[in-house]
Amino acid sequence: MKIGFDIRPALFDYAGVARYSRELAIELSRHPSAPQLEMFAPSWRGGRNIPPELANASNVAMNRGWLPKRIMHQLHHLPGLDAGRLPKKVDVFHWTDYDFPSVRSCATLMTVHDAAFAVDPKFHGRDTTALIAKVRAAINRANIVVVVSEPSVRDAEMLGVNPEDVRVIPNGVSPFFQPPKDPAQARDYLLTVGTFEPRKNYMRILKALEIAWQKDAAPDWHIIGRPGWDYGDFFRKLEKSKFRKRVHLKEGLSESQLRAAYQGALALIYPSLHEGFGLPVLEAMACATPVVVGDKTAPSWVAGEAGMRVDPRNVDSIAEGIERIVSEGSWRKQAAAVLHRRAQEFSWEKAAEQTMAAYRDAIQAFAER
Repeated sequence: MKIGFDIRPALFDYAGVARYSRELAIELSRHPSAPQLEMFAPSWRGGRNIPPELANASNVAMNRGWLPKRIMHQLHHLPGLDAGRLPKKVDVFHWTDYDFPSVRSCATLMTVHDAAFAVDPKFHGRDTTALIAKVRAAINRANIVVVVSEPSVRDAEMLGVNPEDVRVIPNGVSPFFQPPKDPAQARDYLLTVGTFEPRKNYMRILKALEIAWQKDAAPDWHIIGRPGWDYGDFFRKLEKSKFRKRVHLKEGLSESQLRAAYQGALALIYPSLHEGFGLPVLEAMACATPVVVGDKTAPSWVAGEAGMRVDPRNVDSIAEGIERIVSEGSWRKQAAAVLHRRAQEFSWEKAAEQTMAAYRDAIQAFAER
């Protein structure tokens, strides 16, 4: 099987989508059936080098292209030059993000990570109307649509996906993320990992922590994230807070530094308003770190019953959840053990196996159209 795989998100580190495309591609390259992976990576701006696991794989070809994306898009609309043929002819093409090259000559599989932009226009930094139209057009062309959690099936349905065409294939977690070697390692801060954007709920987290700090009921807050959009109000509120020195901002951490941050945290605070999955939650779980998550969200599905669930739209509920997870040491220890066991249920190897099956379904569906 020849697979066209859009690796571009990994080259430019588009947060969780980057990890998804990178880790899934690596596992696909290791699959026992040895599929030929034609990596779609045209980029005028360069981007990162591909991971060594892909660069050294005999069944992986990196097709970087030679023209700006806009020109490549125009070429792909010409007869016989769509992305399923140019740069290489493939049996199935995998759209991994919301920027879709035109594909007409082969089967297509599309991953919908979430539909936050359809839930609330403020949840995305681009023209929401145009993005929804673009995603729906791609959905109409896709043979199979993959979603990354059970709750995100609703997102797919909201965008008009035929339920028979949906496959639930959860994200995995790398074995790299693991508990600290020293069980007695100090865990003395709260952690949040994520881009600064409205749906990550930073403003309510800050207000909740101010309530807890007023009672000296919570440790400092460490945030690992980069600027996204509409974050001005949060930073203005942060600068005016009398607890400003208790908030520590970090950006551009290495994988080892990120793992160390999870391992040193008392808990991950992640009451996001909307997610398709919530990879930081799973990575924290793999490091045996307890999590506070929004009730009835994809991260709460990832965490299962051992996650501390709060109402993500209620500051008092978030504050109560934080104070409970800080004060109840025995519960926190038990929850960490359960979360760590649940994290073992998610693997990129399993995701790759399920994705290969979805590719076969897409090829069959394309042949029958």
